[in-house]
Amino acid sequence: MKKRKIACYEKHMIETLKTFTDAIMSIIATLMVLEIPVPHLLNGQHYALQETFNALVIFFVSFLVVLSYYFDMTKFFHRIHKISGLHVFLYVIFLMLLSLFPFMTQVNIGTHPTLFTIVYVIYIVVVSRFISMLCQKVYQFNGITLKRNRHSAWDLLLMATLAIVLSFFVGSNGSSFVLLYLPIRSLISSVVFDDENE
Repeated sequence: MKKRKIACYEKHMIETLKTFTDAIMSIIATLMVLEIPVPHLLNGQHYALQETFNALVIFFVSFLVVLSYYFDMTKFFHRIHKISGLHVFLYVIFLMLLSLFPFMTQVNIGTHPTLFTIVYVIYIVVVSRFISMLCQKVYQFNGITLKRNRHSAWDLLLMATLAIVLSFFVGSNGSSFVLLYLPIRSLISSVVFDDENE
């Protein structure tokens, strides 16, 4: 039996993936907004804002994470000139995982804050590590070497641990603000700074 060769795609497939990524991320952002609950009126005088507030914080975190991925992927597709069929397949898996963000914002409603924080942090870390490793493999495939900040993994681990610990003691409100740090840091590193070629 003849061994099959892994496909290698160039400009057209890269442009197609970039366009598909734009569409997927736009839909994700739209769905996350639709998941924010409208405040309920209590006793005809006051609004119950706690549920809406928690959903808004999770929306902000999720939106900033998705936006950070968007800018990272825009730079990624601009740098590469070829991609293998295996890389395309793994990238589609990344998009599938990313598409779960609206589901995560919906799961927050009525969930125990500590359990939700643990699941949410693990989800963000797994998706982030997955796409980071995939990008490194595609860069190697293209002969591109980038200087990376070696401290960001420890920073991510420290803030994720702090968010989980805070969720035990102060609930989702305290941990939510710590969770905001992660995507803001990622967004700043994606948009403000550039990885330099070695």
